Amino acid sequence: MQIAFSGKLGSGKSTVCKILNEQYGYEIYSTGTIQRKIAEDMGITTLELNKRMSTDPALDHVIDDAVVELSRKRAGDKLIYDSRMAWHFAENTFKVYMYVDPTVAAKRVFAADRGNVEKYESVDEAKEMLIARSLEENRRFKDIYGVDNFDYRNYDLIIDSTSATPEQIAEAIAENAELYEKNAFSATKIMLSPYVVFPTKPFGTDDGDIIEIALCDGLHFAKSGHAKLAAMQAGKANLLEATLSDGNIEVKNDFLAEYENHGDFKYETKPTL
Repeated sequence: MQIAFSGKLGSGKSTVCKILNEQYGYEIYSTGTIQRKIAEDMGITTLELNKRMSTDPALDHVIDDAVVELSRKRAGDKLIYDSRMAWHFAENTFKVYMYVDPTVAAKRVFAADRGNVEKYESVDEAKEMLIARSLEENRRFKDIYGVDNFDYRNYDLIIDSTSATPEQIAEAIAENAELYEKNAFSATKIMLSPYVVFPTKPFGTDDGDIIEIALCDGLHFAKSGHAKLAAMQAGKANLLEATLSDGNIEVKNDFLAEYENHGDFKYETKPTL
């Protein structure tokens, strides 16, 4: 089984990929790996290739073609494509998108030693820059490929690293990849931290056991399953399963406070109301 692995900046993709490699036997092919091979074939350095790519969008398609070719040649092998657009090009893959709360991502990146290339003065600055970089990157993908990297329906599994450990996430990905290989999912499977799902109904509302969410500005809003959401928040669960829905949502600040008080937690990132 081949896995096309994309996700939010700061979500910990590289760490999870490393665990999948070391503990589950997946071989990793990152965009950097593919770029190095293309540069070698062209007889230039990777630095020169990156410079050319910044002015020649056609070179993006060289990398895309390399992903397609590799997915065909290695069909059936345990490979991971650590590349934001591999889901669109690698054939017959299990498509995974890794989410993380924007504030949590900023805290991780701010605390990490990434040298002078990625240095921030504060968590707020890191958050602002990560969001801006992510939006610009997605705009570029839309311009070049005509697809939305943020659309959950492009993936087979959405999994959240806000609360769960890298080991828990790797295990869930490996297990779901096996399930998918036996019987492909009919819809996107969503596994989120309870602390990134916002209620749209007052605390105490019992509207079924299925947590149905809608996306708005990259945040998750529960349209149903509020009693179950509150119970999982209070129970300090790392991941909950949800289904994706469309439609309008409405959320109020007092709703958030009720759930926070009951679950004894604070949302790291809150919607602008």
